[in-house]
Amino acid sequence: MQQKIETGYKPRKYQDLIQSVFRRFNVYVLHRRFGKTVMAINIMVTKAISNNLKNPRYGYIAPTYKQAKMIAWDYLKDYTKNIPGRTVNEAELRVDIPRPDRGDVIRFTLLGAENPTSILGIYLDGVIFDEYGSMEPTIWTKVVRPLLTDRLGWSIFMGTPQGANNFKKLYDHAKSEKSDSDWISIMLKASETGIIPKSELEDAKSMMPEEQYEQEFECRWESNIQAAYFGKEMTKAKVEKRITAVPYEKSKPVHTYWDLGISDSTAIWFFQEVGQEFRLIDYHEDSNVDLMSYVKALQDKGYWYNTHNLPHDAAARELGTGKTKEETLRAALAKMNMKGQTLRTLPRFTVDDTINAAKMILNKCWFDAEKCKRGIETLENYQRQWDEKNEIWSSKPLHNWASHGADAFRMLAMSYREEAERTKESDLQRDYKTEYDVYEY
Repeated sequence: MQQKIETGYKPRKYQDLIQSVFRRFNVYVLHRRFGKTVMAINIMVTKAISNNLKNPRYGYIAPTYKQAKMIAWDYLKDYTKNIPGRTVNEAELRVDIPRPDRGDVIRFTLLGAENPTSILGIYLDGVIFDEYGSMEPTIWTKVVRPLLTDRLGWSIFMGTPQGANNFKKLYDHAKSEKSDSDWISIMLKASETGIIPKSELEDAKSMMPEEQYEQEFECRWESNIQAAYFGKEMTKAKVEKRITAVPYEKSKPVHTYWDLGISDSTAIWFFQEVGQEFRLIDYHEDSNVDLMSYVKALQDKGYWYNTHNLPHDAAARELGTGKTKEETLRAALAKMNMKGQTLRTLPRFTVDDTINAAKMILNKCWFDAEKCKRGIETLENYQRQWDEKNEIWSSKPLHNWASHGADAFRMLAMSYREEAERTKESDLQRDYKTEYDVYEY
């Protein structure tokens, strides 16, 4: 007979309701201070204890490893402390629970979404995504979903809205599913649950920007436009149907613009200027591969290239090789017989200048909806940091999965603006010289 274990958790009314309708794939859009992390951790522990499969494995994933430790680690330790034999590994953020009667071990591990490859090579009986909207979209489809397959594992996606991003798409998907499917979506607003006193909500509303309050407490997807740098421009591109099928014009050269990752992703935009149109015909992003792999990707696309534009840090010499990334990339291009192409490292620009340049150029851009899908998502999700101390949007960009594509696009925009200014200056000098010549006597 299985021993009844008390974790000390007493669910609130709406937490209890969520647990009563639990399905295999659960999407929870919950207002701030709902208690979602405590609820999810206890769902995971409860299901683990009753799991009859051999050596159950469970994961809790936050946007970063540091956040996972800060948000959930104490909760996981606290709600498993009464379980006999439980051991804690502080270095690996792992809790193990032996089952002597079965001869196996239940394992809970905290993980960060900033390094998806660290999650590969394991299996999972259940997984929690906390603040899923801040994570790289492919972490579910390409990384975690396959890990649940052979054991029919479950998942929880939860958080507050952060614009119409991957979390919103998943919520819409779950909401559109039939009532008897494996998916369920639940949205709970602060004005509905009564968890936060009305006086506290009124005070928060008086102190916070309206859009921030609506997002955090009333779960409004549209309220993140204030944080998104390019939200209005990308919405306009959709309305004007400039996100569509954009053909490669073979008579025009392709220019690439790069953001070179060191310990994370490298992003590349493929750009053509055709008449008055700026065409983004392709986008490529990868991580944990060498520069030769990116050159091979360029070659496989079969475009006629003119310039490859690198960020300023490509000129820095690496300690291991003593070479710059520009030199390494130049050698890789030569090895793949991709000669006659200009490789240049752009100067260092200020963030504000590049963001303003990007805003201006976006109104003239056409994006290939399929080939640039990932790149479009990075532009839609590139946003400011929230300054918790001063309760305002910071002037600094939030560094997350969307940064790489957005940074490469900022280089594209600034490079074009610099070139346009040089051309204008040259034209002015030519016009001045012509005028001088005409009237010289």
